Amino acid sequence: MILMIPIFGNLNIEMVHISTKDLLIFFILIFLSFVARFFFLYFLDKKIITLVKKSKTEMDDQILHAVRNPLGYFILLQGFYLAIFSLHLPDMIGMVNIADYLDNAYILGFSFIMLYLFFKLIDVIGFYVFRMAKDSDNMLDDQFAPLLIKILRIFVIILGVIFILQNLGYSIASLLAGLGIGGLAFALAARDTIGNLFGSFTIFSDKPFHLGDWVRIGDVEGTVEEVGFRSTRIRRFDQAQVVVPNSHFTINDVTNFSAMKKRRIKFNLGVTYETSPEQMTKVVDGIKQIIKEDHKFDHTFSMVHFTEFGDFSLNIFIYCFTKTTVWDEFLSVREEFNLKIMQLLEKLEVEIAFPSQMIYFDKDKRR
Repeated sequence: MILMIPIFGNLNIEMVHISTKDLLIFFILIFLSFVARFFFLYFLDKKIITLVKKSKTEMDDQILHAVRNPLGYFILLQGFYLAIFSLHLPDMIGMVNIADYLDNAYILGFSFIMLYLFFKLIDVIGFYVFRMAKDSDNMLDDQFAPLLIKILRIFVIILGVIFILQNLGYSIASLLAGLGIGGLAFALAARDTIGNLFGSFTIFSDKPFHLGDWVRIGDVEGTVEEVGFRSTRIRRFDQAQVVVPNSHFTINDVTNFSAMKKRRIKFNLGVTYETSPEQMTKVVDGIKQIIKEDHKFDHTFSMVHFTEFGDFSLNIFIYCFTKTTVWDEFLSVREEFNLKIMQLLEKLEVEIAFPSQMIYFDKDKRR
């Protein structure tokens, strides 16, 4: 028995002769490929995975789960390829090169299976990256983990496309050379995007701040809400959200107020010129004592000195640090500190100076 299959070659219908024996072998090979895939997956699920679960690490288990389906599809691909090869099709039918079509189809199928395999392995990498990011105290790692997975997937896709084109007979070198001028123009047009990309790498490598930190970048000041592939979102204190391109981090200074270990209090206290030297000494010593007795202040360093004779006041320079860096708590400590200074001045009968001017008139002087 001979099976006649019409083939369209160069718009002319030609008949391909396939014997019943070859057709029977074709279906048998297809059937065997499904059977082989079934037993392979059964062996993998029931035997190897059971042994791996007894191990102390789950890396082996994750890898076997990742390669399970891709290897199953590879078995089917090999079975279908051998089955079609068993039909003994001619290399050429009219102007159609059957052998090249079959080889290209096999290459495409193999390439997609490999891409699928690498994607599954990237998922395994992502599992451990997300776990490490979760265990890390730095919330910025939670933003870096999905970004790393996206970069790996893009890299695998690019390699896959290059592999497919190379095996389909295209010259990658000549293709890249032909795209050289266009690539240059594209690079110039995408320089901002490239700058943002390098900026994101700078953020995740140097880690100048964490999510939720109070930062100032150029003229933008607020708390960091999200770090993305292209930009960083900062919530200003007026609740407006500002999208800052990541390239700004490579050209501007980043001030992280949340990274402060303590907050500074610095100001000049002016008292009137009626203040006596004895009163001035008691004021200076009293302010030093207030700082020393308050546990909310950092006692490793502070300065309180009568520094200068101002235009309308005797100035006392006060320089100290609070232990808290939280803005609201800092303001509360400073408020309490100011009130204690006022109570001290009131007790010593010393008045705070304010801008004033004295004018003297000479009664005997005539115009």
